[in-house]
Amino acid sequence: MKIDLTDLNNGSVFVGDKLNIRSKFSFEENTSILWSGLRLITNPPCVRELQINKSEIFSKGDFEAGEYVRDRSILIQQNVVPTIEARNLKYYVQMILRKTNPIDPDDDLIIKKNHDIKIDVKEIQALKKLSQNPISFSISGLSINLSKDVFRPGETIKINYTSKDLKELEVRLLQSANLVCYCESYGNNCRKVEELPPAIAGDVKMSKTDQGFALIKVPDIAEPSHNFLWEPTEKEHWGLRYGDYTKWSILVLGKQKIARDIVKIEVPIMIVAKPLSEKKQEIELFGKGGDTEQKSIFDVSSKFQKTYKIVSIDSDLENLEKFKVKIKNTSNEELKGVTVKLTGLQEGLFESQPILKGFNSWKKDAEKEIIFETKQNLSAIISILEDNSGKTIRLQNPIASNFF
Repeated sequence: MKIDLTDLNNGSVFVGDKLNIRSKFSFEENTSILWSGLRLITNPPCVRELQINKSEIFSKGDFEAGEYVRDRSILIQQNVVPTIEARNLKYYVQMILRKTNPIDPDDDLIIKKNHDIKIDVKEIQALKKLSQNPISFSISGLSINLSKDVFRPGETIKINYTSKDLKELEVRLLQSANLVCYCESYGNNCRKVEELPPAIAGDVKMSKTDQGFALIKVPDIAEPSHNFLWEPTEKEHWGLRYGDYTKWSILVLGKQKIARDIVKIEVPIMIVAKPLSEKKQEIELFGKGGDTEQKSIFDVSSKFQKTYKIVSIDSDLENLEKFKVKIKNTSNEELKGVTVKLTGLQEGLFESQPILKGFNSWKKDAEKEIIFETKQNLSAIISILEDNSGKTIRLQNPIASNFF
């Protein structure tokens, strides 16, 4: 048995977009599985692995020996924290197959395949006009003025000042950045996230203290201001919040000539990413990946809808809870890696537990018979059929009274 995955997004995906994965299963012999799917995983300091989202590939089912190729997508929801490499906030997509352990039936056998993925945030601010605001503060004879409060990496900040009775004056550019992790297992705050003091990203001292201006440069590699926080929807992770923040400020320090007090004024500012190129803006707005790859995912054409036909749904006269579903390949070619997922529909609303059958090949005009057992009173059977071409079709057929 071998499993493999191909990242159709080439290693990165934007928040709000879909991560598209092509999975391949190679079974050397007839195989039964319990479940298979994709999981988006990260590793907060207080837990070994945290599932952000998932997508099912196969439910519980039986497969003929052969190769099965499927495309699936994982939605990167808007509240997902992007990758922050500076603080080891990273992600990977995990392909997983679960089956019964032949040695210990009480302990499932799990096969995994991991692939690193980078999640980026769309810099919407770079696509619209920024709102700039002037800043003015005064305290204990020290006054400072900035013409704006939004800056970009590499830009020089000009701080105008006036003061009285100061013998020393210093201006610092500060960055406060850290992970945010609220975990009930460790109390209110995760004890594994160390509190960090602000880092000095720039510093300048003035010899003239009565009035003038100071120039301080934003580092070219400055991290944009942000405040991300993710909260889970799964009940097993309730009480956990995970995120990251970066805040910037200008700190002005003045030492008085007579008193020993230090006069402080700290002004918050915002650092935003550099303007994006026109090509990259287009990628951010309309998604990534080639048209050919993306088009195949869940594409259902009218031609493909004629590939299969439900020939009959018959009940067993000796066991009215058993149905024989016959499906015919009505296409003009042999189909490869076909799976048929059958689900019963109760009263037109509720779906029963599904079964899944996998066929290595399905010849033209050939019929396949699938036994579907249930203890529930069904009004219809839903069949979802897929093959290695990457397309899928959903058929719903009522169970007529004369079937009984």
